Amino acid sequence: MSLDTPLLLAGIGIALAVPVTFMVANWVRKNVDHGEMRFGPDGKVIEDEEVK
Repeated sequence: MSLDTPLLLAGIGIALAVPVTFMVANWVRKNVDHGEMRFGPDGKVIEDEEVK
């Protein structure tokens, strides 16, 4: 039984696509500043002090 190389590579790529996508999305969620704004009861923006 012989496997066609392009078909084998396509199968490996498809098998890795979903896990790699979730890994990248998880990294982005943890490491990228999304610029979220929070508002107080008076409608003004709450400025958080950076703690790093």
